[in-house]
Amino acid sequence: MEGARPRPVDAVAVLVAAALTTATGYPAPVLLVLVAAAVPLLWTRGHPLAVAWVSAGTAIVLPLSAVLWAVPPPAAGTPIWPPACVFAAYGAMAYAADRGVRRWLPVIVLSLAVLALPGRSELVLRTEAAIALATLYGMYVAVNDRLRRELAERAERVERERLAGEMHDVVTHRVSRMVLRAGSLAMSAGDERGRAVAEEIRAIGCEALDELRHMVALLRRGTGEGFDLGLPLPDLRPLVTESARAGQSVELVVDGTPVPVSGVVGRTAYVLVQEALADVGKYAPGAEVRVRVAYLPGEVRIHVRNTPGRPDAWITAGDWGLGLADLRERVKLAGGTLESGGDGAGGFRIEATFPTSPQ
Repeated sequence: MEGARPRPVDAVAVLVAAALTTATGYPAPVLLVLVAAAVPLLWTRGHPLAVAWVSAGTAIVLPLSAVLWAVPPPAAGTPIWPPACVFAAYGAMAYAADRGVRRWLPVIVLSLAVLALPGRSELVLRTEAAIALATLYGMYVAVNDRLRRELAERAERVERERLAGEMHDVVTHRVSRMVLRAGSLAMSAGDERGRAVAEEIRAIGCEALDELRHMVALLRRGTGEGFDLGLPLPDLRPLVTESARAGQSVELVVDGTPVPVSGVVGRTAYVLVQEALADVGKYAPGAEVRVRVAYLPGEVRIHVRNTPGRPDAWITAGDWGLGLADLRERVKLAGGTLESGGDGAGGFRIEATFPTSPQ
């Protein structure tokens, strides 16, 4: 809160402190000093410790003046003393940037100085209770403000994660396919010029992927903690339900205790299962599918295995979106490995292994 501007409520605090000053029973010169000591409350938000020390100094000087210059003590009916003590204690707790001992020192000095009031035990008790309540409420406000800031930062981090994830998913997938197609074209081109153009396209695509990774790294650093929120894999049950509605028989099995994975691993795993189920629906209608997620030390494995399809089966399915080469490239970009092939019984299997996030 350092440097924060005064607000109307701060002016109200000055007026309240000035009103309390009139109940102290001090002569006019002393009242002027007390009113002057209340004016700094306007800057409590920007300089809370300085304001607290002014109040503590007032609490020390006036009892001394009663001894040295025979200034009478505050009247017995005074609500609290010094009048600005409650606001000063609250400000030190609520607005001080230093959360260590420094913010406690002026409050402690203020509390001890109040004990020096001669013959005003009831006033001392009221003031100490008021200071204690103001201190506790100031601590509550400080914790509440810090919590709100942390929640706002987390929401911003989640949004950054979403945007970075979408950029990574969409752009990386398309550019990776372009690079793969360009590489295939370079190998199959019949003339040197065609091969050169295809190779140039492939090189440009690789540069684009490098620049994309660099941009994602900047987004990670921009949050201060990276956009890996350490969440488990996305829920795969909606994919199973969707496949069941299309006529597929899908079983989902989860082994082990779910552990956090990075955001890119979670999205890639979800796309892997989604595309694998779509592939079964297109190329092996009527097949039974088993999706198994196994959490192992330091990694998570996803198995998608299907039995041979029935030739007479009819199933509704969308077009296959990713080829195995594209899917393998996407898994590789997420830091994982992908194996695929026949299962020896006429079916097909896909197995991907991803690293888990550090605990």
